[in-house]
Amino acid sequence: MPAQPITQHIREAALVHARLLDRLITETEAEIAKEHGTFVTESLREWLGVLRSERQVYGMAATLLVSNIENAA
Repeated sequence: MPAQPITQHIREAALVHARLLDRLITETEAEIAKEHGTFVTESLREWLGVLRSERQVYGMAATLLVSNIENAA
């Protein structure tokens, strides 16, 4: 199936979503670095995995749209 052109409003929304996910990933990584109990740390690691998976979708589905995919695991 040939690639379809992506409209500007979809491109803009994807970029905003990706940037927000990048921020959440960074904040979650910082929180994991703090001293918490085992349960909290494991919970944050699971959450980080979810965030990275979501971020990877933007990297794979919109490689041309998103210039910064460094947080996509």
